[in-house]
Amino acid sequence: MSQWIWYPGDYEIYQNMLLHSRRQEFGVDYPCFWTVSAPYPRVNFFRDIDCKEDGEVTFFIRGTGYLFFDGARCAAGVPVKFSAGKHRIEAVTLATEGIPALFSDSDIIPTDGEWYATPGTYTQDGFDVAKTAHECRRVGCLPAYTDKDADLSRFPFREETIKPVKFVADGRFTVYDFGRESFGRVCLVTEADGVVISYGESYEEAVSYGKEGGHSSLVYERLSERGSHELASRAFRYVAVLGKAWGVCAKTEMLPLNYAADFRCDDPKVKKIFDLCAYTFHLCAREFFLDGIKRDRWCWSGDAYQSYMVNDYLFTDRETTKRTITALYGKPPYYEHINTINDYSALLIIGTAEYVFRSGDTEFLRFLWDKVTALYDFIISRLDERGYVVGRPGDWVFVDWSDIDKTGAVAAEQILLFQVYRSMADMAGWLGMADIYTVRADALRERIERDFWCEEAGAYRDSCDSDRNHISRHANIFAIIYDFCTRERAEKICRSVLENDNITKITTPYFEFYELMALCKMGRLDVAQQTLTSYWGGMLSLGATSVWEAYDPAEQGTEHYAMYGSDYGKSLCHAWGAGPICFLGRYCAGVRPTSFGSETFTVAPDPGLYETFTAKVPMRDGVVEVRYDRGRVSVLTALTGGILVFGGQEKPIIPGVVCEI
Repeated sequence: MSQWIWYPGDYEIYQNMLLHSRRQEFGVDYPCFWTVSAPYPRVNFFRDIDCKEDGEVTFFIRGTGYLFFDGARCAAGVPVKFSAGKHRIEAVTLATEGIPALFSDSDIIPTDGEWYATPGTYTQDGFDVAKTAHECRRVGCLPAYTDKDADLSRFPFREETIKPVKFVADGRFTVYDFGRESFGRVCLVTEADGVVISYGESYEEAVSYGKEGGHSSLVYERLSERGSHELASRAFRYVAVLGKAWGVCAKTEMLPLNYAADFRCDDPKVKKIFDLCAYTFHLCAREFFLDGIKRDRWCWSGDAYQSYMVNDYLFTDRETTKRTITALYGKPPYYEHINTINDYSALLIIGTAEYVFRSGDTEFLRFLWDKVTALYDFIISRLDERGYVVGRPGDWVFVDWSDIDKTGAVAAEQILLFQVYRSMADMAGWLGMADIYTVRADALRERIERDFWCEEAGAYRDSCDSDRNHISRHANIFAIIYDFCTRERAEKICRSVLENDNITKITTPYFEFYELMALCKMGRLDVAQQTLTSYWGGMLSLGATSVWEAYDPAEQGTEHYAMYGSDYGKSLCHAWGAGPICFLGRYCAGVRPTSFGSETFTVAPDPGLYETFTAKVPMRDGVVEVRYDRGRVSVLTALTGGILVFGGQEKPIIPGVVCEI
């Protein structure tokens, strides 16, 4: 069956352009503030094919262009008869809007993944593959676009119509409550001009429209005409209508993903937290893994990095991971860091290596390699004379929303650079290339140990260019999870930092996830479990239907919704809050890959505080079921290559047979 075909990566880049143009705040368009790549406007498609029978084909082009069929020029949209045998088809296309794309109406000569595309040289004698080999690639296509009239700008979500569970009159407004956080297009009929729709993740936000400054709802719109309306896609739980309207409902948009994971234990709150995280993550898994669905709706590399891990332990949806990585790399050359954030460039390279390790997808890595090396070269070009990451004009040294001394060289950034070197070494090895990176990693480690380690504090200080000698959790957490330091030093960090209440606590689920990982690696699973029920459970007890961008138990009432100088600036549905899914599957159920492509894996359960639990954990193209009951573990899976490790014993897991210790 034919599909629309395009130059590989350009569909993702096009959707990325659309995505980052849609944000609105306080009635004003607010496109992203970093560089956005564009699709190639001119693309040539070609294929050699041996037809088994005679037939007729018509090609359609998005944009403008023409075709050569066996060297004879022909127009798009005009039928071409052909005989059985070998043929070469070439298409020259150019699109001033959208992406150049090609479609065939023939099942004998379909447009599919067997075609090639290039933005490079074209001559009257055909394509010179030798000259264009670096850009001559198999086309991109998706099974959702099999109709010649398909709209390539419309992403293929699964849609469902939902209705409010209740509504109330509140002064000027009628407020419709849809029961939980949702994303989609509100539909209604208005009986007058000038009706205002105010969206809220909280009730208070929805009814705050019209207040001055940052005290109003962030997202609202005024309908200039009466009649039926299907509005732009928005995030909401509450929809406040100012004016006369009826028939309020919404058409939700979500990816058609299957929940492959589950976790429940003797504490019923843990199952509720798991489901809360899973629903949050599903809402944020869209064209790409987004940060959240209300305010930004942007693709941030740091948020996406955690999403790759959560995805592996919930959906194993490789296509969304690849779309996200492709969109974030865009097209070289690079003039600024990814999202302008130094650490986010590092996390994109690290995340690419981790995805390829888990999936074994070296074909995707080859497709990306020129971009990976270009981004790596950009990172290296910005180092100082010591080989350290430092903030340059236009850089945003982020790390986390926390009190971190960011003077000069920051320890957390240097440890990420260390992991970039190791990731580059791994990826070069998988592609059969020389490793020039490990020696750089080793040299950087020595410099970091010399300049940042503080023996008296038993921790890495934030900055080596400051007199503050400030200690935060962030660099020390990275040192543990990336195996930067020795086990002995990691134990010291646990005592001096992670278990020290005098060190400023983490307030974002983003870095709380990293802290949970570090605690689990150091055998403090019980501490991580307590954090899970107090931190995520705290949001749940306040009525959260999805995980928030940040949570401070000391805040009261509407204080929980404020951020970035706005009363309702906080996202109440943020992808980086879904980390417990990974924590429970990887560390409590103990399921993790141990070799390239996840060909082998271990199941090493650690129940911690739980007396019983059952878990379903995705692995490769299957699921591993783990049961624990008061000192007894059983595992069942159809997958090969598994080892059960528990209580000082090891047993091979035989596919389809219950393995017990």
